[in-house]
Amino acid sequence: MTESAKLTTFTATGTVEQRAALPLRRVLADIGLLTQRNLRRILLNPRLLVFTTIQPLLQLIMFTIVFGAVATAAGDIPYKDFVVPAVLVQTMTFAAMSSGVGIARDLEGGMIERFRSLPIARSAFLLGRTVSDSTRLTIQALLLLVAALIIGFRFHSNVFGALAMIVSVVLFGIALTAFSAWVGLSVRDPEVVQAAIFLPLLPLVFTSSAFAPIDRLPGWMQPVANINPITSAIDTARGFALGSDRLYAVSGHGLGHSLLRFALWWIGIVVVFTWLAVRRYRRG
Repeated sequence: MTESAKLTTFTATGTVEQRAALPLRRVLADIGLLTQRNLRRILLNPRLLVFTTIQPLLQLIMFTIVFGAVATAAGDIPYKDFVVPAVLVQTMTFAAMSSGVGIARDLEGGMIERFRSLPIARSAFLLGRTVSDSTRLTIQALLLLVAALIIGFRFHSNVFGALAMIVSVVLFGIALTAFSAWVGLSVRDPEVVQAAIFLPLLPLVFTSSAFAPIDRLPGWMQPVANINPITSAIDTARGFALGSDRLYAVSGHGLGHSLLRFALWWIGIVVVFTWLAVRRYRRG
């Protein structure tokens, strides 16, 4: 009997415990299949990607052109160069909601129960969702960056800084998909999921360093902004785009400080909400 035939027999007849101990190659194959399934749904419904990109594009134009006419950052930094990294992080923040909504729809339609009954790795559903969402977030970030460059945004650092900015904003979006997945698995109703995710994220965005330096915010808001995870993501992306010295001019700290806070928040969000999501998925 060939190895593939053995794997087929093993996964078709094995117990739940045996299926949880599938070989790594089989687990990766299952993750790949579910990733393809999620990406295919986007290809079959391209309007989802289009409309979820149009809204942040309009925000990008509004903040860079309309607000940029009256707002200033610090020193010689144009406001559009200051705000574009923030708009990218904000886009990733709200784009992560689609993960929870998609999971809730799968729950509502009975797809997750079917996945549980199939001879596939139990981790494949959530990891496949993470990989497909990472792809979607990367495409959205690149489209917005191209638009930002067209309307006049410029990097003040080097090519490494530009690439690092994209990686940092996508990583933050991936972290929030873990939170979104947990909400989707817990709430289950697609319409309620979107509101449940949006409610805590909206005040975090507007009590951050997104649209003005923290020292220009009201006094009571500044401590909140300083410990805000979205501030850490924005300052990190801004530092990569502007350079550490210019980041210091608008935030009072350099790129290393922001990167450390971002790493700590990222690890905390991913670990806590991945554990909660996996626990909720296993409970059914």
